[in-house]
Amino acid sequence: MLLILSACKTDVDVEVEVEEDGSGQVAVTVTFDREAADALLDLDGDEGLRLDDLFQAGWEIVPPEVADDGSVRTTAIKRFGTTEQFTEVMEEISGEGSLFQDFVLTRQKDFATVDYGVTGTISPQGLEAFADPAIEAVLGRTLLDIASEAEATGEDVTVALAVRLPGTVAEEQSNGQTDLAAEDDAVRRWEVTLNDAPSEIVIESATNEVEPLVWRGVAVVAAILAVLVAFGHLLRLLRPERRRGRAKPKPKAKPKAKPRPDVDAGFDDAEPIDDDSALDTPTVVALDGMGVLYREGDDINRILVPFVRERGSEVTHDEIVAKARLISLGRITPSEFWRAVGVEGDPNEIDDDYLSRFQLNPGVVKFLRSLRDRGVRVACVTNDSTAWANKLRVRHSLDGLIDPWVVSGAVGVRKPDQPIYEVLRRVTNEAPSSIMVVDDNIENLDSAKALGFRTAWFSPEGSTEEAGGHAILRSFEVVDEEEPAEA
Repeated sequence: MLLILSACKTDVDVEVEVEEDGSGQVAVTVTFDREAADALLDLDGDEGLRLDDLFQAGWEIVPPEVADDGSVRTTAIKRFGTTEQFTEVMEEISGEGSLFQDFVLTRQKDFATVDYGVTGTISPQGLEAFADPAIEAVLGRTLLDIASEAEATGEDVTVALAVRLPGTVAEEQSNGQTDLAAEDDAVRRWEVTLNDAPSEIVIESATNEVEPLVWRGVAVVAAILAVLVAFGHLLRLLRPERRRGRAKPKPKAKPKAKPRPDVDAGFDDAEPIDDDSALDTPTVVALDGMGVLYREGDDINRILVPFVRERGSEVTHDEIVAKARLISLGRITPSEFWRAVGVEGDPNEIDDDYLSRFQLNPGVVKFLRSLRDRGVRVACVTNDSTAWANKLRVRHSLDGLIDPWVVSGAVGVRKPDQPIYEVLRRVTNEAPSSIMVVDDNIENLDSAKALGFRTAWFSPEGSTEEAGGHAILRSFEVVDEEEPAEA
């Protein structure tokens, strides 16, 4: 494409704009002075250079603009959807030449930051580098002949590259760039002529994601508090028994068990209730995602791995599990996950296909509405990607029934680690004894119970012996109060 530059006075502006998701566009604007335009372009007829091949290659061509001085400005734009496509577009600009060499766009997501970078080389090699038989056949003469007739040299062709990345520039560089004012983005600009020495292009930026930072702060505080709780228990265990000789008070007779409110229907007690407060209706019921809200508990082995295999991936089972853990901790995005496990295609379409495999447990919506009608808040505590969890709750219309959502991908910690339950306590602003945690994983429940949460094992077929001291929720069936009792 840059082969059209080698004549008279020509300015070329290449603008790269990168979006937060790693997509973006490259715009190439060429400005010919009157002499160059007359030699190469025929705006009123069929002679001169045609741009049909650019249309076929996916470029959008902006109609040429003719200025009062006779100069002509024309722009071609092409979008890219991935970092790899960016490299391909930059290679298209150079054609068979080598003006833009080894251009690479990187995007790396950490817990609360996303780092971007563009590297490459602008390597001018004079007008000789742009000889092209195809274009010369159209023009009937060589580009060098046209340049010679106009007494043009490489100094008459100016190439400028501007790169705009999300966020702020990570570090100052001193490789010939010029800073441009940008309110929300990092922008660098380089300018060379075709006779200049090669110029190395390096620009890096970073964006901060406020929500994950807030969640991380909560999780750190939660971790500290969890350690203090454990330390307090340890001190009590090691404390000398100074009351060894003191007579133990006679235990009071336990009152008869009060009838439980309707909200507790369906829960089986796996151990005796030793205090009246435990008999009260919980203020918050916190449900697990996979295996409680949604049918499949072992979603990695039963849904994710088979799905990846259907898509032609040959990545090992252990690698898929490892990457699934990273996405559930917020370390990588869904698009990065699919690429890492060898699944190709549009990330959003892949997400939709994968998430369509998840169905709600029978009766769960009616159960949620029953709790809401009785004034009980419902939360969700789940090990999942934030993006996937958000899409699932929208797909199943759960936003009005569940709030808050504590997702491991947002807080950076997974169950059964106790800090995630401390996050639950802080965002609900309720005491653990007022929160019922429902999970299909006993280890998760043990962790929550150690912090004082009420717990229930969701297991339709589970036994009291298997429950390990947790109550049992066997189903989400709710009996309507209006239904007449059977005779």
